[in-house]
Amino acid sequence: MAVEMHDLLPIARRYFVIGAFDGALTIMGVILGAYAAGELTKNLVLVAGSATGIALSVSSAVGAYEAERIESVIQHRGLERAMLSTVEGTRKESAKIGNLASAFVHGIAPLIAALIPLTPFFFMPELDAMVVAIVITIAFLFVMGSYLGSLIKEMIFYTGLRFVAAGLITAIIVFLLHGE
Repeated sequence: MAVEMHDLLPIARRYFVIGAFDGALTIMGVILGAYAAGELTKNLVLVAGSATGIALSVSSAVGAYEAERIESVIQHRGLERAMLSTVEGTRKESAKIGNLASAFVHGIAPLIAALIPLTPFFFMPELDAMVVAIVITIAFLFVMGSYLGSLIKEMIFYTGLRFVAAGLITAIIVFLLHGE
């Protein structure tokens, strides 16, 4: 009922893409920042990256929940004003389920995406892991962008490249800030 009533699938898709994009790009920024500072160690990247992924996950979940909760209340009050009566029952319960589902998706997405650039640091020397992390993060961004492009029958390759451009611009800015 909540899925149909609140059109949760598009909302979940949006929140997943936003959260995953944030998670992947943020952790890539942590890795590149550690490198730019001359402090690229497995321990630093894994601890700081994991902590950042967890913080981003909690922040995203709480932010999504509160934003959806507020919008649900505003929408519900508008409906009650239009109907000139109170509306109780399944609609309110459905909104709560929708709010929780949105929060869950937006919270889990950055955590999953944070693991992508961190994974090489479990198995490889730091510099090799950094290069692999950048490559797989850029590939992940391309796949996400391509997927979104495919939903609207847009040029898939072009949409994927727009996501990649954001990742590359982030990397360039990090290096320019360091002055190298």
